[in-house]
Amino acid sequence: MEEEIKHTEPEQPAPLAEQAEPKEDFQSLIRGKYRAEYLRHAAGLLAAQAEEQRRYGRYREIRRQAEALRAEHPEFDLNRELEDPGFAGLLRSGVDLRVAWEAVHHDELARSRENRFASEAQPLENALESQAAILRADPRKLTRQERRQLRRRAARGEEIVW
Repeated sequence: MEEEIKHTEPEQPAPLAEQAEPKEDFQSLIRGKYRAEYLRHAAGLLAAQAEEQRRYGRYREIRRQAEALRAEHPEFDLNRELEDPGFAGLLRSGVDLRVAWEAVHHDELARSRENRFASEAQPLENALESQAAILRADPRKLTRQERRQLRRRAARGEEIVW
């Protein structure tokens, strides 16, 4: 049985247990062939309620995961994603929302990561080149100003190598 994922929030199912339980007056009326039919019907109502509760719980969990994913990826839109049959199929089969979204958008996410790493690496390379200092081979030949500058750099956590 394929589960339909709704775009709008469903109402929480009303409890059917009180309606399905036999009342004392009704219990005395149901005897013989009608009793078995009634008990089957009541069991069906309880099973339907349990299934509806399970679906509602799954819906709430998907909504919670969607909010968490949207915080990390602002471009994520659950309603738009649910229009994709591949994505909706993954959710129906029980796959976690994040895993389903990343599977569907794997190529886009990989390109985005590559672009981000490339843009982050370039400034780092430039910064390393600009901060590279050519130190004299003999630290005893440093001027007072050079020693003071090295102490400041070391105080900031920079490692000074000779």
